[in-house]
This record gives sequence, structure tokens and C-alpha cells, in this order.
Amino acid sequence: MRLRHYDGTLVHLAYNAGVHPAEDLENLIAHLTRYAVPVRKRLGVERMGVGLWLSSSVADHLTADRIELVRLRRSLEERGLEVVSLNGTGGRNQEVPGPDWAKPERYRYTMALAKILAFLLPDDVRFGSISTIPIGWRRDWPADLHSIATRRLERLARELRGIYSVTGKTIRVGFEPWPGCVLETTEQALERVCGIDSEHLGVVLDACHLAGGAEEAGAALRGLAAAGAPVVKLGHVHSHETPGTGAVLHDTLTAMLSGAVSGTAHIEVETHNLSVPGRAKGPGALVSVLAEELDWARSNLTGLGLQLAA
Repeated sequence: MRLRHYDGTLVHLAYNAGVHPAEDLENLIAHLTRYAVPVRKRLGVERMGVGLWLSSSVADHLTADRIELVRLRRSLEERGLEVVSLNGTGGRNQEVPGPDWAKPERYRYTMALAKILAFLLPDDVRFGSISTIPIGWRRDWPADLHSIATRRLERLARELRGIYSVTGKTIRVGFEPWPGCVLETTEQALERVCGIDSEHLGVVLDACHLAGGAEEAGAALRGLAAAGAPVVKLGHVHSHETPGTGAVLHDTLTAMLSGAVSGTAHIEVETHNLSVPGRAKGPGALVSVLAEELDWARSNLTGLGLQLAA
């Protein structure tokens, strides 16, 4: 869904489609029909955002065959769906994060997603976002891997600038800090990633992670404001896990919309770790959960003064 701030800023609200992963294009389109379209209809909107999760095999298929990429874009448009963000964590069905940033597979996968997203972005949208892993697991990260990963990120930034020069679309890759990883805090992400290219590389803020106290939300936002680094996406937004999620959503959006923190206003509801009510099985149960969560997020955003946009 699209919402608009009174200053004109467009805010994109979507759900993370990794909750119903597909390992090939046929199933991806089928899942959009089975889940995303009914969710959109329940919300009563003509257009709804979906944060796609694409396996590496699907990404390779789409970059190798432009006809298939056109087919995916048309399938989205026909269903009243749009994509401004991709989940780039990788790994089969999101169960594992996939290769770390010292491995060439991670770079190739992320670049494939960037090219795909630049094509899928609606004509009137200039910015796209891709979430990725926080470099790698700290326990598996000897010092010599840091320089390797840094060179890959520098190359990534150059290629993203190249995409902009050709398409006019800015694709930003966001690193989501997480305990136990090389990037555990927003401060670490600012030090290691955003210094390379603060226009194309940034941070994904996890609303539940911040609301749970793993990192102080105010300090994280102040650090982002001071560094001028972008919030690429605000993710893991939903109502059932942490009571403070709504407050984090409010504070982060207020900071972004006031101009204190830069970035693209992409908000993603994630429900892959929520249990579907046992009394209801099948696609209908998941559709209900997704619609409820998106409606909750929409209510919080309109409570901030945003208006639904066409």
C-alpha cells in the first residue's frame, strides 16, 4: 500500500512474501495469486506492495531470460501488486541465511536481485531496497575475511551506481544488525558498511529487535542522523511479538519524515515466525494473519497523519 506524508513523502507498506517461499517462477506467481491477491482484496485497496523473496535459482533464471522478467512484472501488475523491495538474505526457504559476504556467491546473488528490482520498480518509483545479512557470523569470521568482504562491498557499490546511470533507479542494499553476527548494532553497521557508499549501502532497522531492547532505538536513530546514512527499510513490523513495536515504528517514521534520518520509507510486515491459528488451516489462515498485520500497520501509519495514496 502507498501512503503519503503531508510533506509529499511517499511511504510504501508491504508484507514479506518469504512467508510463502517459492523455488521457481511458476510457484512464485501461483503464491501471489493464492495469498497476495486475497490479502489485497480484504484490505480493500487497488494496489498492494509485496516484498518478494527470490531464491538464487529464480534470480538466475530471471536475469538470464528477460522475457520471464517481463512476465513477472506483468503478473504483478495484473494482480494489483507492486514490488519496491526484495528480501536478499538468501538460503533455502529463508531457513538459513545463505553464503556470507566473503563468498562470491553472495555478491552475485545480490547483484542479480538489484538488476531484477530495477526492472520491477513501478515507473513512478525511483528507489528500491534489498535487505541482506549482517556480513556473516562472528564466530566464523577470522580477521582476513574482513578485507575480502570490504572489497566485495566496494564492488557492489560501484555496480549499483552503474545501475542508476543506466536506469535512473537507485537500488539500496541494507544490512540488518543482529546479535552474534559481524554487525550486531547499528553503530557497527555505520562503521563498516555505510562509510563505503552512504547512498547505496545502508541499514535495515528491525522494529521488534529495537523494541525488545537489543539496541536502544533512540541511540540508533541519532547515530544514523549524525552519519547521514540511509534507513533502507524498516522491517519485522507486526503487532503480536513486542508491545513496543508501535512506538519504534512511530519514532523511526517520525525521524525519517522530519528529515532527521535519511532513507527510503519502505516498511515491511514480516510474519514468517508467527504461528497461524490452529483452528484454521490452509491458505485462508495465512491470508487472515497477513491482512490483520497489514491493517494494524496501516492504522499506525494513518495515526501518524499519513493519508492513503492512490
